[in-house]
Amino acid sequence: MNIDLKLLHHALVLARHRHFGQAAAAMNISQPTLSRNIAALEKQLGMKLFERSHRDVVPTPAGEDVLKMAEELVGRAESLSNRLELLRDGRGGRLRVVAGAYMDDIAVQPAAIDLIKANPAIRLEMLEREWTAALSSLLSDQADFAVADVLALRDMRSLRVDSLGLLQGVYFCRAGHPLLARPNPQPADLRNYPLVMPGMSLSRMSFIADIDSGMRIDERGGGVLPSIAVSSFRSASDIVAETDAISLGHATQIAEGIAAKRFALLHLPWIRKLPSVEMGVAWKRERTLPPAARAFIDLIRKHVRKAQAAESSVAPKTGRRPARRS
Repeated sequence: MNIDLKLLHHALVLARHRHFGQAAAAMNISQPTLSRNIAALEKQLGMKLFERSHRDVVPTPAGEDVLKMAEELVGRAESLSNRLELLRDGRGGRLRVVAGAYMDDIAVQPAAIDLIKANPAIRLEMLEREWTAALSSLLSDQADFAVADVLALRDMRSLRVDSLGLLQGVYFCRAGHPLLARPNPQPADLRNYPLVMPGMSLSRMSFIADIDSGMRIDERGGGVLPSIAVSSFRSASDIVAETDAISLGHATQIAEGIAAKRFALLHLPWIRKLPSVEMGVAWKRERTLPPAARAFIDLIRKHVRKAQAAESSVAPKTGRRPARRS
């Protein structure tokens, strides 16, 4: 049986609007044309997909099942068409990128600006997600590649992973925070204040386990959520600036705030080495990245190197871990 994907698309739009006139208008076709196409699809499939009434149009039980499969088929067809356009000349098509909250701010957005300047014809769809949502977007074909913490991705055989190198984090708070008055703050002191940041993978739990009393495991996503979980670093920094919450970020993300005396670094004497994360690019193994994606990744890599070079300019002192109390 040869099924016309255009007819499936029309059925999906009709199911969304539940009205022939509104669905036809949304697709810029006439209502009689839409009615004929739905009737042709039902005849082709040998089943009734919609119940019609004078008020609305509702999918039948069989229609619900067909529409679920149709959504996947149409989505995959659109994804294939888009990738073919990108592969053909590297200029057409839409490049879809999902980035973890930190990488989006540090390297992906600056790289996108460079890419658009060099190629104004490029079409981008950029998604910023916390770690588990970024992985989900990649695996469900909502993105051509992902840019994020790659430690937990290396064991996934369905993915190819290309390292971008290590990025070092720093703990910070607002200027004038009560913790800054303590010359030798301890983990218990930090636990009096909420930690705000995007969620992270379980493999990075040690970064916040000692200092965040409200930390919990996200049973649905499989990651770690701090006391105050946000989807972007910018949200976290705004909250830090106006409250006594503390956070973890990269030096380049808070350098301007420190210079403006909006933020201050937290010196945590028990930490011998600041937290570092290996960032990288991941994509599905069966995919071939188009030239536009390769160019984008090269620009992202350039901005990661800039961020690495700036780490030494904003870095607190590290010290020894305090003795454990019995």
